[in-house]
Amino acid sequence: MTFASLEFDRVLELVASFARSERGRREVTAALPRFTPGEGPSAFRLTRDVHVFVAEHGSLPFTGLDAAELLVHDAPGPADAADLARLISLVRRIVEVRAALAGAGAGADLAAMAAALPGIEPLLAFCELRLGPSGEVLDSASPALAQARAARERHRAAIVAAVEQVRRAHTSALGPFTLRRDRYCVPVPAAERSTVPGLVLDVSSSGATVFLEPFAVVELNNALAEATALARAEEERVLAETAAAFHRHRPELLGAADTLARLDASQARVLFGQACGGALLEPGAGVAIRLVGARHPLLEPALAPLRAEVLGNAGNTRPVVPLDLMLTAEQRLVLLSGPNAGGKTVALKTVGLVTLMAQAGIPVLAEAGSSLPPFSRLWCHLGDEQNLFSDLSTFTGAMRATAELLAEADADSLVLYDELGSGTDPEEGAALAAALVEELARRRCWTVATAHLITVAAHLENVAGAVNAAMGYDEANGRPTYRLHLGVPGRSRGLAIASSCGVPPAVLARAREMVSRSFLAIDAYLEELAHETERLRVQTERLRAAERRAEDDRSRLEREVLRLDEERERVRARLDQERDALRRRAREQLAAALAELERARERGEFPGKKRVAALRHQALTLDPEAPALHSAAAPLAPGATVRVAGTTVRGRVQRVVGERVEVLVGDKRVWVEASGCEPVAPPAPSRGPEVELVAADAPAAELKLIGLTQEEARDELEAFLDRAMVSGTPRIRVVHGHGTGTLRRVVREVLARHPAVASFAHPPQYRGGTGVTEVELESK
Repeated sequence: MTFASLEFDRVLELVASFARSERGRREVTAALPRFTPGEGPSAFRLTRDVHVFVAEHGSLPFTGLDAAELLVHDAPGPADAADLARLISLVRRIVEVRAALAGAGAGADLAAMAAALPGIEPLLAFCELRLGPSGEVLDSASPALAQARAARERHRAAIVAAVEQVRRAHTSALGPFTLRRDRYCVPVPAAERSTVPGLVLDVSSSGATVFLEPFAVVELNNALAEATALARAEEERVLAETAAAFHRHRPELLGAADTLARLDASQARVLFGQACGGALLEPGAGVAIRLVGARHPLLEPALAPLRAEVLGNAGNTRPVVPLDLMLTAEQRLVLLSGPNAGGKTVALKTVGLVTLMAQAGIPVLAEAGSSLPPFSRLWCHLGDEQNLFSDLSTFTGAMRATAELLAEADADSLVLYDELGSGTDPEEGAALAAALVEELARRRCWTVATAHLITVAAHLENVAGAVNAAMGYDEANGRPTYRLHLGVPGRSRGLAIASSCGVPPAVLARAREMVSRSFLAIDAYLEELAHETERLRVQTERLRAAERRAEDDRSRLEREVLRLDEERERVRARLDQERDALRRRAREQLAAALAELERARERGEFPGKKRVAALRHQALTLDPEAPALHSAAAPLAPGATVRVAGTTVRGRVQRVVGERVEVLVGDKRVWVEASGCEPVAPPAPSRGPEVELVAADAPAAELKLIGLTQEEARDELEAFLDRAMVSGTPRIRVVHGHGTGTLRRVVREVLARHPAVASFAHPPQYRGGTGVTEVELESK
């Protein structure tokens, strides 16, 4: 079976251009689609796995793969340094690809290929120890080589020093030393040759200069030559050793190269799909031929630059009309009819190429929703079968091909037949075409055929499992639309096309007179049917568009109603929670305010206007963040143990006067707001007083906070104030510096709320200015 008539080979050339190696390109062009069960899906699965890998991890490298050609012949490997460097690159690529696939969690087919790659990391380490990237032999190749090279460099340095000494001793030397016959020498004028004792190694072309090897460096040159020979011999031994290692691993390297070539070919298919916007289509996954927006890759304008680069001809650059085709299990045969150059053959070729590309694991140029049923073979008849060498006419060639088709066609065959019944008498051709259509429909072959004979299209209306289709034609401008319309046959429009091509009107008029009345009747019927079909198509499209808009509106409204219902429920729940919380807080605050007034009345106190206003405000404020009033459950009474807010100091309440409380802390009495006192448990009983605060030695009157963080400064200052309050220090000095002002703000916040602080301010500039805060503490 040949695919040349479908130009599949040219498509493969486009795909192969994305391969990274010549072996990968050959793999693409040689891997023709096979219809053996399982082979098509296998190619699809491998391409799918590679597609997933490339999307997640990027493309795989395959440079250096072509070096495997050096191992094809069953002979010891090359000892040339450049060839060995290429082989090392091949080994490195095998190791890299194997590691990349092993760590990627690849699909089953790709994982199987990764498992087929040998673990040749020891061979790579062996080679990289001996040869550099360009094939140069490294000093690490062997101790003998390193020693020989070191000796060579020592002899060279000694020679250079000796030659320079000769040059300084003999002014007749013309210039710096040079090399002749791989030996160091000095240029000397021929007339002064006797002034420098040595051996003549060479003479200039003019004879004016001789190149002398001074006797002083003869032995050194000999030693250098010996060391160089030893290094060269060791280098050749290392190269031969490396070549032998490659020869020992030849079978596994060739097998790995074949695997990489297959991977390179699969990746090329993926990259081609990305370039053309193609999609992978699993062969045999559908129950019908369903093509949505299918395009011919040799006509796709997006691929014009690629075609120009690969094929040498960009071809079509204008937008193309995609093909939509649907053949079901009940209707497996479609006959395309219509005018010449209307797109019938392109549609037929597009179906064939989509099938071949899917079977070969190549992304197809079609939209989502496309599918193909299982095929056992693809049979294609396109163009002229004439062969002058075989004395084969066009019609004879077509009939021989038809005989071969009928010898093996079955229900799983895809038949593509162009120009049914052409090449012979129209009446006989039409009869043969009608009979062939009946036979293909009886065998339930998947068939796409084209014909110009209107009688064949008319006969097809009575064939079960077959359907007519027409290629569209714009009556207004007299041009084809290239759209396929199922259900109606197409008109040939031969006379109209002849008129547009300039055939004289008299000839056309006579032709119309000679056309049979039955043909004219059928043509008129088809024209009317085409108009009606077009009208119904337009109405159907409008109705479908209206249905889609209505469905979109309905879905949008349903989502909006659902969203509003959910929002209403959330708002109702939130309002219920807020209402309950406000009621609860109002009750608590009202009870607290009444209790506070009651306590004041019991003490014989009459709160002033400001206090009453404050109580009223707190009772009426329903802000959850507002501070709660003190409840009657924890009253402050003389003798109670409290902790002053903002400090760690504990003391005993002495007196309560309104909202002011006198607290005894050690031997110091301080007045604080009642809201600033927190009742705490009294200390455990002891022989001493119930509350005793033992002060340490008198603290310093100055605290330096420079260099501390905000939290560290806050803790240090609070502790310092507590100690100063207990010790009775009247005033203190806090050094916080200027800086960004952060520490100054922390100091002001702490001082503003500490009960022991009477006042604070910055001193004059000569005592520190705004970098210092001086604090006056409460007196006893």
